[in-house]
Amino acid sequence: MRLLVHLGLHKTGSTYLQHVLNDNAEALRERGVYYQRQDGYPAHHEAAWHILNGNSAPLFAMIGAAEAAGCDTLILSSEDLEGALYDDRPISAVEMAASFAGIDQVEWHVVLREPGAAFASLFAQLQHHIYADAFAMLYDAMRRGFVHVAAPMPGGGTPYWYYSFDHARDLARLATRVTGTVIAHDFAAPVPFPGAGMLAPLGVIDALTTMPAEEARNARPGREAIIRGYVERVAEAIPDETAQEAVLPGFLGALENGLDMVETYGAIVSTRYAESHREALAQFGKPQCARPMPAELASTP
Repeated sequence: MRLLVHLGLHKTGSTYLQHVLNDNAEALRERGVYYQRQDGYPAHHEAAWHILNGNSAPLFAMIGAAEAAGCDTLILSSEDLEGALYDDRPISAVEMAASFAGIDQVEWHVVLREPGAAFASLFAQLQHHIYADAFAMLYDAMRRGFVHVAAPMPGGGTPYWYYSFDHARDLARLATRVTGTVIAHDFAAPVPFPGAGMLAPLGVIDALTTMPAEEARNARPGREAIIRGYVERVAEAIPDETAQEAVLPGFLGALENGLDMVETYGAIVSTRYAESHREALAQFGKPQCARPMPAELASTP
């Protein structure tokens, strides 16, 4: 069996790809490709959250379901798995499940978007979940090559979010730690949708007869929607109305400034990591030779 692990990245059309896979799950299954259909949101986020913590049980169960369906290819997709670019726990969890199930081919797929555009889109997206300061994001991206958000969902959900901007460094790190193949796809490539390059070698593009509506693209919201979202996040964190009134002027000023500057910040990120982005696509844009699985993993249940 072949296992395709789609790591995202965030803001690279992952949601649309997941809708395509979810909506066409039955047609794909008939072609021998298993995508575990999800009710509601189409990504394998809950499985990914366990995997990020080093728990391989959800993936092992998914492998069993793929085998029971008579499929020889399994696709696991969640952009939250982007954390595998810097955290060894999800790598170990995936390889443990694959080894125990006798899977001999693992591919790690990433879609790479120009870093500056990804930065601006990420700032707009985060208002759905947390409060983010655009300059603090710029500082982290420039100083470390990534933005890390610890425990973004108190009480459950993903243990962290990791957002990569130094693509060549992070993919090179991944390639040295996995036993399979790392494959990068260009978000700007002229394909039917981002990530379609992952499906083309499987010969299943023609089986995708149900295409999702435009809203499945998780498009960047407008300025007013971004402000409204961040105001809601602050209200969740500071429910006392008196306290809200006290912080509102400074908060709104910082938010407006961030919105005014986010394109400038994105351009700075773009300049810093343009070469890294090009290098990652050049090095990993075609399948590389897979490394053999270490003996300790091959023999560990």
